[in-house]
Amino acid sequence: MLFESLDKIKRNSIFSAIILMALGGVMMLCPESFIDSFILGAGYVLIITSIVIMLDFFVSKKSLVDYALFVLGLLILILGGCVLVFNDNIMIVLARLFGVLLVADGARTLFHAFAFARRSQRKGWWVLVILSLLLIIAGVGIFVNPFFHSALGLMKGIGATVLFSAIVSAIRLIWEWPLRNMNGGDEDEK
Repeated sequence: MLFESLDKIKRNSIFSAIILMALGGVMMLCPESFIDSFILGAGYVLIITSIVIMLDFFVSKKSLVDYALFVLGLLILILGGCVLVFNDNIMIVLARLFGVLLVADGARTLFHAFAFARRSQRKGWWVLVILSLLLIIAGVGIFVNPFFHSALGLMKGIGATVLFSAIVSAIRLIWEWPLRNMNGGDEDEK
């Protein structure tokens, strides 16, 4: 059971790290003249993603998780529509959204540090705790937005924190996989 859930976490971590690295790199390299096009592209990607999620609902078994994903698809559709309609003020909304997502990712990493990395009996698992706390602080910094006064500065700040989140996700993947314990699985033995 533990290895099945860790395999699922490993796949999700690899996928999210790749997506976050690409997104962070694009956001850091995006010149100011392309910010409006980037925002419109993000709105269209959100709408297409929501349509895929909602169409997946119609071919699913209609369990509780499928209904929750359908509602999530509706929320993403509304968010994508808002991105397309209110694209003038969207950078502030994106800062709030990425701030909340980074705090949630930091909290998830903190949970995984104690639930999986500590149990894997690897030395230095506490580094994941420090990185998750730094991720939470970065998310709060982006959410509060005290240092960024231009759209370009805010875009680069969001890109840097998203890239940091991808690095933390890759490190989390390394420390989560457990080592074989020859002493019968007792986690507290030295």
